Amino acid sequence: MIAGVLLAAGAARRFDGSQKLLAALPVGGDQVPLVRRSVDGLLAAGLKRIVVVIGREADEVRRSLEGLDLQFVTNSAYAAGLSSSLRAGVAEAMQLWPKAEWLLIALGDQPLAGTGVVEALVRTSAHIGGGRGTPRIIAPRFAGESGNPVLFSRELAPELLVASGDRGARSVVEREPGRVRYVEFDFPAPLDIDTVQDLATFRDSQRGS
Repeated sequence: MIAGVLLAAGAARRFDGSQKLLAALPVGGDQVPLVRRSVDGLLAAGLKRIVVVIGREADEVRRSLEGLDLQFVTNSAYAAGLSSSLRAGVAEAMQLWPKAEWLLIALGDQPLAGTGVVEALVRTSAHIGGGRGTPRIIAPRFAGESGNPVLFSRELAPELLVASGDRGARSVVEREPGRVRYVEFDFPAPLDIDTVQDLATFRDSQRGS
C-alpha cells in the first residue's frame, strides 16, 4: 500500500504575489488549477490514499480540489519552510494509514499527469521486498539529475518527521546513498512551477502537445 503526501502549503515567494497553485492550466478544452493537475498525476497512477498539506489560502486550495477523494491537513506554520509541511503530511498519513508500506512525497506545483513518472515509481516499488540491503527509497533521475517525487519506505517515517529547513526530504535521500534505488528517465525533469515564466512555459508546452 502506498500513501501519497502532496505538499501544497507553500508561500510561493518566487511567484507574482498570487497563489500559484490556483493558476489555471489548459487541459484539453478546460482550465484546471495547477494543484488539481498535480493531484491528477497521483490519481492516474492508481494512488487511492492521498493527503494534501495546505497552508496559504488553505480554503481556496481545498475548494479547487472539491469532488476528489482526498484527505487534508493544514500547516499553519507553512512559512517556516518546506520541511514543516513534510512533517505535517507524513504525520497525518501515518495516522490515517498505519499499514502503508510506502510514502510518496510529491510537490503541489509539479504537474505530473501524463508523464508516466509516478507510474514508473509505483511499478518499481511492487518489486521490492524486505530484508537487509533492500532499497528503502525510490527516486527518479532525469537525464542523470535526481528529482521528485520520491517514494520512502515506512521505516524512514521517523527521519522524515524530524526533517528541518527548506529542503524537504532531500536530506533523507542524501543521507545514505546505498539505500536509494533510482528509476532512470531519459528526459528532463517535469517542470516544477515556481515563477510566472515557468507557468507560461508549461502553458506553451501544453498547447504544443
